[in-house]
Amino acid sequence: MKFFRSGTAPVRRPYLALLLSLWAIAAPAQTKYPKGYLLFPIMPGQPNYLAGNMGELRPNHFHAGLDVKTQGREGLPVYASADGYVSRIKIAWGGYGNALYLTHPNGLVTVYAHLKSFNKTIGDYLRRQQYDRKTFEIELLPDSTLLRVKRGDIVGFSGNTGGSGGPHLHYEVRDAQENVLNPEYFGFTEIKDNVAPVIDRLALVTLQPTARVRGEFGRAEVVPAKVASHIYSVKEPISVWGKVGLELLTSDLTGGTPNRNGVSRIEVQVDGQPVFAHHLETFSFDVSRSINVHVNYDQYLKSHNRFQRCYVADGNELNTYTTDRNRGALTIRDAELHPVVVTVADAYGNHTQLRFTLRGAPPVAQAAVVTVNNAPSSPWRYDVSENTLLLKRASVQKSLPPAALYVKGRPVALEMAYHKGKDAVYLWDLRRGIPDSMGTGYKAEATRFNFRAVVPAGKRFLYEEDSLNILFDERSLFDSLYLETVRRDNRYQVGRADIPLRETISVRLKPNVPEEKRSRSAVYLVSGGRLSYLGGMWVGPEIEFKTKELGTFTLAYDDDAPFAKLEVKTPSRIVCRISDNLSGIGKIDAYLDGKWLLMQYDYKTNLIWSDPINGREPLKGHFVLEVSDKVGNVKKLEADL
Repeated sequence: MKFFRSGTAPVRRPYLALLLSLWAIAAPAQTKYPKGYLLFPIMPGQPNYLAGNMGELRPNHFHAGLDVKTQGREGLPVYASADGYVSRIKIAWGGYGNALYLTHPNGLVTVYAHLKSFNKTIGDYLRRQQYDRKTFEIELLPDSTLLRVKRGDIVGFSGNTGGSGGPHLHYEVRDAQENVLNPEYFGFTEIKDNVAPVIDRLALVTLQPTARVRGEFGRAEVVPAKVASHIYSVKEPISVWGKVGLELLTSDLTGGTPNRNGVSRIEVQVDGQPVFAHHLETFSFDVSRSINVHVNYDQYLKSHNRFQRCYVADGNELNTYTTDRNRGALTIRDAELHPVVVTVADAYGNHTQLRFTLRGAPPVAQAAVVTVNNAPSSPWRYDVSENTLLLKRASVQKSLPPAALYVKGRPVALEMAYHKGKDAVYLWDLRRGIPDSMGTGYKAEATRFNFRAVVPAGKRFLYEEDSLNILFDERSLFDSLYLETVRRDNRYQVGRADIPLRETISVRLKPNVPEEKRSRSAVYLVSGGRLSYLGGMWVGPEIEFKTKELGTFTLAYDDDAPFAKLEVKTPSRIVCRISDNLSGIGKIDAYLDGKWLLMQYDYKTNLIWSDPINGREPLKGHFVLEVSDKVGNVKKLEADL
């Protein structure tokens, strides 16, 4: 399929482009996917069903494989997909839980995660290493000659360990460079899919201050109607002007399960010409956080809906796109009708189309028609979208003087952009300067802003104030950041939570924490009234921490030890319930007559249980459990067996 990259003018061949588009959807690339080489890892040769597929949209990442249902239970045999060897074993409280990695002669790597347990050979090797290092969480990289497997060998048993939300097998295929490949392209007959994706909503968003959707700056959602089995449409033309972007709320279905999964392809044509395509056939873990600019991150935080952008946002490093010279954004500056066709497809070639029309409509200046307010002190409300500051104020006078925007103390007259409901709306391009305050013709400085600096993307930048330092490195940001900071006691706002970070930033605070409380005080992210532990290192009166999220941070003091209770005490099994109410569980150590005892841990149930190195010997002697939280409080529990 031919697309036109930056700097190349498109040739208008609408019918050829449409045919090529449909051909590309029906015929995904084959060269990387040797059909029949891999054995399906669960119940091979039998019908299987998916709880999730590759490319499904998850928090901060694309789902990297298949979530294969296991009949709602644990303990199903998991088979090696091909000859090879165990190249990695990773055991973690969260994430993939008990995970196994097999490397195969052709360079492919298959991954089996959330396992309940491993076969005896692998399990014995793992347990010896855990006892040698006295740790439950562990990562092992065995030599290629140590743990060989054959295609069809049972390598483990399905489970619900780590961050799993229910029993299933997470299965991945990677290439020799650790790039993820879509397992659905390997020709597994165990998965049947003849169901086309669904399209729930369309959104259009303005991408510059002069742009409009339905006469307004911002974002508008449309619910399309299903007019045929694979066709959706929007009946009335949608008025737009200037530079706008399309967003799509879409998901895939497969037969036999209600789960909504990710789509593999999205393609957009305007006036019969291809302008954008997204094909998630493979990706690198290094750029997976680009999902936060592939989707509308702000909208996700507000509604938990992940609208996929049909244009390439600044800082997006995914190589899954083919676009025109405008990177998929649309610029409409005429009064014509522009037909749009959006095609969505899954990995099996099932596709759905959304058809609608854009109508060019230049903005029309509107006078404010509201009741005169004799006390013109209603506050300004403001928001930031891309490079645009959106300002609103209710109960303004009929005869509106320009608002006074102050930039570095100097006033700039700002005319009203339009009127909506009871609000006068003003727009300011932040690239012209970040404002100090906003006034009106009759009252200056009615609202002060919290903008502190413009932080450039791709550069190292240090922001400093009396009690707050923030270090951005070259990879911290997707795009330029209009940094806002506020401090109230020991609560700090650092930027806006609706702006995603690409990589970490380092933050140093100087809070009011007495020296005697610092060892048990740590930094927490405040989100929805909940505190999430981030930690931090104290250097004198200052604490430094790293974060991958902007938002509000606070200091909290934790001097409560974790909870621990002995639930089961028999010669064959010890079970304890543990929890912590603030910083979280940091370390678990158990001893039987002074010898370290491995305890398995499921944080979802708050249970730990014994896993002796020799399971045939009865558990006898003096049992000691030490549970530490992340700031060093320790709970000690003892019992005689």
